[in-house]
Amino acid sequence: MDQEIKAALERFVVDNQALEALEAKLAQFNIFEAIGMVRQEIRHSNFLAFLLNPSGTHRLNDVFLKWFLKRFLLNAEKSFVSPIEIDVANLADAEVWREWKNIDILIHCPSSKIVCAIENKVGSQEHSNQLEKYREIVLQKFSDYRHIFIYLTSTGEDPLTGQGKEFWAICSYEMMIDLIEDTCQKYQSTIGTEVYTLMNHYVALIRRHVVKDIEIVELCRKIYKQHKQALDLIYEYGPNLGLEIAEFAEKLIQQTKGLECDFHMKGKTQKLIRFTVPEWDNLPFQKTCEKWTGSKRILLFQVQAEPPSVYIDLWIGPGELKNRQAIADALSTTSLPGTQNIQLGNGKGWTQIFKRSCLENVDLGSSMSEIQVELEQQWQKFLLEDLPVIKAAIAQKFAASN
Repeated sequence: MDQEIKAALERFVVDNQALEALEAKLAQFNIFEAIGMVRQEIRHSNFLAFLLNPSGTHRLNDVFLKWFLKRFLLNAEKSFVSPIEIDVANLADAEVWREWKNIDILIHCPSSKIVCAIENKVGSQEHSNQLEKYREIVLQKFSDYRHIFIYLTSTGEDPLTGQGKEFWAICSYEMMIDLIEDTCQKYQSTIGTEVYTLMNHYVALIRRHVVKDIEIVELCRKIYKQHKQALDLIYEYGPNLGLEIAEFAEKLIQQTKGLECDFHMKGKTQKLIRFTVPEWDNLPFQKTCEKWTGSKRILLFQVQAEPPSVYIDLWIGPGELKNRQAIADALSTTSLPGTQNIQLGNGKGWTQIFKRSCLENVDLGSSMSEIQVELEQQWQKFLLEDLPVIKAAIAQKFAASN
C-alpha cells in the first residue's frame, strides 16, 4: 500500500475526535430504527396518527391535535379555518383514520364539522394527480364540513404535479418534531415514561434520517475537511449502494409477469437496467430503433439508481418523428409526472416522457434490507398506479390510428 494513502487511513481511524463523537451519536439505540421504520411512510403515518388521535393511549386527549392544527394554520396560506376556531372547538370526538380512500391520514371532527386530510411524503413525491383526487373525495363525502388539506414533507417543498396542489398547504417535518419536543417538555408528567421515551426516539429518528440534524452536519463537514483523502478512498473501494439497489430492482422486474428485462450494463459505479412491456412488440412503432438496444425497441422503461435517489423513467429512443410524436401525445393525456410539455427535438436523440421518484434522499448508512422494503413498496405502486395508465394510453392511441 502506498505510504501516503496508508498514513491518511491511519490518521482517519486514530484519535479522530469528530469521528468518535459522530459514531457515539449515531450509535444511540433507537426503537424506530430497530423495527426498520427509517423511511417507511406507512409506519410514519401510523405513529403520527397515534399522536393526533384524541382517543390514543398517550393521555394527551386532544391537546396534540389542537396544537398541531393551530401551529399549522397560523402559517398556512391556504385554509378555510382559523387557529382561533380550532382553539375554541371541541375536538375530543375527533376520529383519525388511516388509508381511508388511500388518504394517508384523515381527521374527522363531527361535532365541529371540520375534516383534515394529510398526505404524508417521507421519501417520495406526489404523483398521478393524487392531491386533486383526494380533495375531490373529501369534498364529496364531507360537503357540509370545513376542510383542511395538509401536504406533509421532509423539507416543506411544494408538490410537483397536479391541479389540486393549489388547495393544499405545505407542512414540514421540522414543524412536526418541534411540536413533539414541546409536547414532551410541557406534558412529561402527563404522558408518562413510556410515551415520553417513544416520542423522543421518534424525534431522534427524524433528525437523523429525514431532516438535517445541524450537529451531525457539522461533524460530517469537519471529518471530511480533515480526512478528505481517506474518505475518498473509502468511497471508491467501499460497497456500492447504487449497484446493490439496481441489482435488487432487476430481480423485481424479472419476478413481475408481463414485463421483460431488455438491457443492462454493469460498470464500476453503476448498473443501468431497461425493461419493456412485451405486448408493445406487436405495435408498429416498437421495433424501429436502430441505435439503442439490440432488440431495436424504441420505447423502454429505465431504472436509475443514483443514491440518494432512485427513479423509474420511460424513454423514447431515436426514430421516426411521427412515431415519437404519437407516443408523446398518448402520454400527454395522462396526469402522470413528466408526461406534460414533452420536447421531442428532431427525433435523433433520446427523450424522457415519464419519471417516477421511488426513493429520495436515501440515507447512505441505511441497511440494504430497509431500502429493499421501501423500494418494493414503490415498485408495487408503479405497477398498480402508473403502468396501467401508461399501457391504456398507448393502447388507445394506437388502436385509434389503425
